[in-house]
Amino acid sequence: MKQIDDIKICAIVPVYKHALECKSVVQFLLEKGLFVILIDDGNTKEEHEILEKLAAESSEVCLLTHEKNGGKGKAVCTGFQKGYELGFTHGLQVDADGQHDKNAISFFIKAAKKHPKDFIGGFPLYDASVPKSREMGRKITNFWVAIETISKDIPDAMCGFRIYPLKAVWPVAKRIRNYRMGFDIEILVKLYWKNLKMRFYPIKVNYPPNGVSNFHMFSSNVAISLTHAKLCLGMLIRLPFLLFRKR
Repeated sequence: MKQIDDIKICAIVPVYKHALECKSVVQFLLEKGLFVILIDDGNTKEEHEILEKLAAESSEVCLLTHEKNGGKGKAVCTGFQKGYELGFTHGLQVDADGQHDKNAISFFIKAAKKHPKDFIGGFPLYDASVPKSREMGRKITNFWVAIETISKDIPDAMCGFRIYPLKAVWPVAKRIRNYRMGFDIEILVKLYWKNLKMRFYPIKVNYPPNGVSNFHMFSSNVAISLTHAKLCLGMLIRLPFLLFRKR
């Protein structure tokens, strides 16, 4: 397939409790020539000021603010909408905490240019810093996603490093109201149900020893479990289509 060079990719960075950490992420994205949409998802006044300063330093950074924390999903959807309104064709979702290997950005952009109609996602290559509970949780989620899609086409449904084709994704995203920990899972499964082709590539992930996590063992796992319950019901409704798709 011929590589398409005229697609327009913006970076979408939801920020909650990682204002300091995201400074290096934003700088790297700017060095790659990307327009950056920062979403302040209800941070403290001090953290908001850090983000305001980041945005003021470059005309290639747009800061959007939620007065209250609405969840990562809501922040990402705000970024989708803004990117779409600004005429971008694709949105590179990047976590603000710097866990993902930033050096993979060029490769993922190249993949998006080669396959402009497809979803481009990362599947994590962990180092020794990964908490065992998080690693096990991902394995459980990926098991359920295989059931919800009747396939093994999605090797990882939770990695927050992704490139979305906005025209295909925005109609699906704006109908999702699951804005918390289940968002990354739900949108991927629903895009699969919409027959969007997906391509996954490895990306290194590390967990800084003093990093701040927005994952809460009880409430986050409950939210993810409810997401899977809803998706399993949705899968049953779509079962004939999914089985026909596999022929």
